[in-house]
Amino acid sequence: MESARRLATSPPDGRVAGPVLRSVVVRAVILPATPLLVPGLVPGLCPDPLAAVRDAVRVALSGLVGPAGGRADGDPLPLVVAHGPALRHARLRPSLAASGIGDRWLPRSLAAPVADDDTTGPAGTGASVALLALSDVLGARAAAVETLEVPPSAETFDDATTALLHAAAGLVVAGGGSPGAARPGHGDDSLTPGLRAALRLAGAGAWTADVRTFPQSHGHLPAAYHVTTLS
Repeated sequence: MESARRLATSPPDGRVAGPVLRSVVVRAVILPATPLLVPGLVPGLCPDPLAAVRDAVRVALSGLVGPAGGRADGDPLPLVVAHGPALRHARLRPSLAASGIGDRWLPRSLAAPVADDDTTGPAGTGASVALLALSDVLGARAAAVETLEVPPSAETFDDATTALLHAAAGLVVAGGGSPGAARPGHGDDSLTPGLRAALRLAGAGAWTADVRTFPQSHGHLPAAYHVTTLS
C-alpha cells in the first residue's frame, strides 16, 4: 500500500523530530505483543507509559492498510503473524484470557465480533494484541483478518503456509518470544526463530526496516519498546 512515512531519529520521549515525507510501500509492521498496548489495560500508571508506543503502532498500521485498504468489502487485508504452540492458520477472535485478562475487560470498540462459523477459537496473546491493534484502525473489518500462528522453533513450512505468506497483502507481526524465553534487554519485541523464518519466507530480507525506539523507566516494564515498519 502506498503511504507517506516519517523518516527521522526518535528522541527519548518517542516523538518524531524533523519529519521528512516520502512515498513508500509498507509491507509489514512489527509491534510489541504486550497486552499493555491495548487502551485501558495500564492500571494505576499516569501518564500512560505506552501512549506514545500505541500512537506509533496506530500510525504504522494506518500506513500498512493505506487510506482505503482493508476498510471496505473486497479490499485486501493484512495477515497477522504471531508466536503459537503449533502451526495454525485461521480466522480467530482476540482474547487475552491466557494473560489473566478476561474478555469483559477488553474495550468494546476494539473487540470486533467474529461469527462462530468463521473461527476455531481464541487467538494466542500475541496474535490477540495484533488483532486488537488492527481493530483500532480497521474497525469491524478487523474481524475478517486471518491469523497465522507459528511455533517458536519452526524453520520450514508446508506448501499452504508458504503460499499464504507469499500472497499476503501485508503482515502485522506480533513481536515477543515464547513465554519465559524473552532475552534480557530485548523486552517484548524480540522474535522467535519461527517468526524470523516466516518473515524471511515472506521476502523480508529484501525490505528496509525503520525502527522507532521508546525507552521506558518504570521498573516493571522492559528497558524499551520498539515499533518496526518494513518497506
